[in-house]
Amino acid sequence: MLDTLPQRLYLLSYTVEKEKFEANNLQFRGQKLRAAALVELVDAGLVSVVPGKEKVVREAVSAPGDPFLAEVWNEVKPKPQHWLNLVHLRAHTAESAVREQLLEQGEIALGEKTKKKLSLLSQHQVTVNHPDHVLALREKSQEPILKGLDPANIPLDDLALTVLATESDYSHHLFSRSEARAHKKEIKAYGEQFDKTVPGLRKALQASMAALRPTGGGWGS
Repeated sequence: MLDTLPQRLYLLSYTVEKEKFEANNLQFRGQKLRAAALVELVDAGLVSVVPGKEKVVREAVSAPGDPFLAEVWNEVKPKPQHWLNLVHLRAHTAESAVREQLLEQGEIALGEKTKKKLSLLSQHQVTVNHPDHVLALREKSQEPILKGLDPANIPLDDLALTVLATESDYSHHLFSRSEARAHKKEIKAYGEQFDKTVPGLRKALQASMAALRPTGGGWGS
């Protein structure tokens, strides 16, 4: 069972047909995982968006039980701060934290090259033990848009999974080129609904990716 949105988003970047995580789907995955964690914290009422400010504050409640969510929650200050710092800083460590969780759950297995950390890409040579779980996630993320469902009626975690997965999806991993063209309006509408619910978060994610792309950055470990 996949307990958190970051775990689902991690696995959704796996290409079942090629039995691997392709390089195009690995760049900026750390930023997306942190954005997913922030969405889940907002949805749980552990973090609040400051009205009209596109900033976020930590609520005075106990930390979540999930270690990765707790890590991100602890970095949110009790006073308003911008999303960008929470998405951008330490994004390179997000993947290893989520990967360890999936390893413990038996969802993935690590090869020897991954364990030895020989290179950036070798660290992502991970075996997915249940590709059917990935296919189910992909179908669940595609279906609302392909069916033209109203994004206002989609639960936030499902909405976020679709929106974050399609952000900077140059390899057309979630939607094929033809699907992306045919459902351009629907994809845009889902992004706009996401922005209404967590205003400023997607903008911060895009800013983080834009800052790293010219230098070839955005790779996690």
